Amino acid sequence: MGERPWCPRCGSVRVVKSGHVLGKQRWLCRSCGFQFTRLPDIPVPEPTKQAAVTLYGHGLSLRAVGKLLGTTGQSVLRWVCQYVDRHCSKPIPEPVTVIEIDEMWHYLGCKAQKLWIWKAYDRDRGRLIDWECGKRDEATFRRLYERLQRWGARLFCTDQFAVYDAVMPVGRHYQGKDQSVALERNNGRQRHWVGTCRRKSIIVCKSKAMVNRRMALFAHLHVNDEAGPEMHRLPGISLQRKALA
Repeated sequence: MGERPWCPRCGSVRVVKSGHVLGKQRWLCRSCGFQFTRLPDIPVPEPTKQAAVTLYGHGLSLRAVGKLLGTTGQSVLRWVCQYVDRHCSKPIPEPVTVIEIDEMWHYLGCKAQKLWIWKAYDRDRGRLIDWECGKRDEATFRRLYERLQRWGARLFCTDQFAVYDAVMPVGRHYQGKDQSVALERNNGRQRHWVGTCRRKSIIVCKSKAMVNRRMALFAHLHVNDEAGPEMHRLPGISLQRKALA
């Protein structure tokens, strides 16, 4: 019997066997509950990591991406987190004219448990500038609204939800679906590109931190035009086209 590994998250040696993934032994850390697979220390090419982020950002689950690339969902999760934390920060506050605000549901852990995402959209530049995850209540919205004060918006446009009217000042707030069409369209795009936001999806997020990363990646790839052109195609596709031309 080979030497037991140590947990890559907490460093504990209190690990036990926990099934197999792609024919490899999976381990469970008794100290922190982290599951991992002991794989040889083989460097992963950057194009493979890029392909993982691209596929995940276009609606596939972590397990589906791992299956297509011949790796594990845990590895895909690590690469996605590294990319989002490095490249997908929220925009820096600057003066804007109109901010549209709306909330949409999300799943956390199971289909019965909803997590609400409150989104703020810069109408002039067509970009998501901030968001907040939590309950559909006043406390969650206040956290977002306090951060939006740095943008110096002249007008906030929302629907008829009572929380908006209770928090926002009179004179800078318009309530009506007719002035939040752009953000409603953005919600539709998010349900298309993010698997967990689809109405009949079987994909769920297990942590609020990952929901925030999904939001950041969605804004980065599909709304704010911050991603490079290489993130919108799989590595090697353009080279094959040139070879065939």
